[in-house]
Amino acid sequence: MKLQRKTVSERWIISKLNDIPIHRKLVCLFVFCILLPLLITDILVLWMLLDYQKNSIRHDSLNAAEYYLTSTFEDAAGTARSIYLNKYINSFLNTDFESPLDYYNNYLKLLTDSLYLNSLRDGKFAITIHARNDSILNGGCFRKLDDQKGWYQTFEASGQNTLLLANYDDSHTVSNSNLRQVSLIRCMNYYLRDTIEKVVKVDISYSRIEKDLQAANYEADLYVCLNGQLVFSNVHSADLWAPFEDISPALVRKSRDVKSLNLYGCDLTIYAIDRSVDVGQFLYRNWLPLLLLVSLNLLPPSVFISCLNRSFIERLQNLTTTVKSANDGVMPLLEQVQGLDEIGMLMGTYNDMAQRMNLLIETVYKSRLREQETDLARQQAELLALRSQINPHFLFNVLESIRMQSLLKEEKKTAEMIGMLAYIERQYVDWGADVVPLGEELRSVEAYLRLQQYRLGDRFSYRVDVQPGCEALHIPKLSLLTFVENACIHGVSRKESHGWIFVRIHKQDGTAFLEVEDTGVGMPEDKQRQLEEQMNQASIEMLKGRKHIGMINACLRLKKTAVGNVRFTVESEEGIGTTITTVLEEVQRDVEGRNDAESAAG
Repeated sequence: MKLQRKTVSERWIISKLNDIPIHRKLVCLFVFCILLPLLITDILVLWMLLDYQKNSIRHDSLNAAEYYLTSTFEDAAGTARSIYLNKYINSFLNTDFESPLDYYNNYLKLLTDSLYLNSLRDGKFAITIHARNDSILNGGCFRKLDDQKGWYQTFEASGQNTLLLANYDDSHTVSNSNLRQVSLIRCMNYYLRDTIEKVVKVDISYSRIEKDLQAANYEADLYVCLNGQLVFSNVHSADLWAPFEDISPALVRKSRDVKSLNLYGCDLTIYAIDRSVDVGQFLYRNWLPLLLLVSLNLLPPSVFISCLNRSFIERLQNLTTTVKSANDGVMPLLEQVQGLDEIGMLMGTYNDMAQRMNLLIETVYKSRLREQETDLARQQAELLALRSQINPHFLFNVLESIRMQSLLKEEKKTAEMIGMLAYIERQYVDWGADVVPLGEELRSVEAYLRLQQYRLGDRFSYRVDVQPGCEALHIPKLSLLTFVENACIHGVSRKESHGWIFVRIHKQDGTAFLEVEDTGVGMPEDKQRQLEEQMNQASIEMLKGRKHIGMINACLRLKKTAVGNVRFTVESEEGIGTTITTVLEEVQRDVEGRNDAESAAG
């Protein structure tokens, strides 16, 4: 069953492809089998190049940020180490001063020490030395060791000799520069004989590091975390007065590259996130290799498809032109058969067939022509016989006598009806011309409709609308009246309620439309289609054996006398009504030709 379905679908696809011209097939072949795969491949290559560039940017940014931060923290560690090794500072902090004055004097003495100055006076860092010595005074770089400080508690709990710490010190006053600190803390226990606990705290300039990261113009967004807390970023300036926050899981998921290291007891992690890449700038930077790539992908296939298209189309056009140039039944031969492929074989087969056909035409054509001429003469004779068939004979003298008698008795309505009946019957009898102007035909239609209105009374109404200029159109005599009569007999008269007949004549772009609409009983869809088919295929053979000529006769005479094409449409709905439209093409040429003929006759 599946195989059968597949076969049916394949046949359907092939049937659709057979309707497409060969040059379009070649274009589709080029687009879907060459251009589209190459385009997808080029896009993938471009995407890979962009991805490679992004990876390179992230790696470079991470390495640069790592180098800068490591260097900064190493400098801070070096400063702490120099203080750690300074014996004068250690000795100063180990001294039990007798008074504040004694402390002040020794402090001044320490200031004269160059080693002290080299150790403490570094513009990049803020250095404070804390000692568990109650005799020292809080001031300058020296502080009494406070166990309640958060940074000290964290340092003490870590068990490290040296610790890198991100600390939020909310004990500062508003006058301080900021509350966020990144500090390197080291225990000053180099001299083991010392009994006083000492700690050096090197505060790294938080603002300076952040500004340096932003000024570096890294092409990726960087987020620096210390022990899981977001400390630095080059994306935006941090709130220096707000505590550090943990890095968000969304930011971690968004990061494409991560670099982690342990530095002085601290887990340092740098996250890198891609920025939007300017594709235009990327294309500008790499226009030459991209141009070469596109050229290599498109030019050879395009040239090949173009040559293949010319090979197919030129020979097929030559064959088509030769076939269409056949005149008077003679099939011309191709001057040259090009190629050994299927098209070349077709051209050769055509020449063989044309030679045989020309031989057959030479022997058969003349006899067939004589037969056609005889058949045409027979059809013309039958058409003349049909015209005489629809010529009823009425007693006009009797009708005229009845009309005059009605006038004498002042029965004006009856006289009017008899006059219109006599006019209609006179049209049937007087066949001086089979083709009459539309204005004359409309007078017969008006007379017939008024007779029907007289007969049906309040059950019937009609309306005739004619576009100005349509009266000069020539149509077969009594043809439009036949359609109106059919609408009355088979449409309106069968309906018990009030009925209408509309006759509309108009032109548009050299085409005339003759519409006869009734609000009668209508007809089923199958009968509608059958009637429309019979009207459009009307012929003399269809009239043979029929009791009544009717609409088929009218359609046949319209087709025989019209200059251009004649079409009939039938629209009907049961219980609503029926509309029959006659479409006459090239009516302008018809009118002008008849006017010229009348002028010549005059």
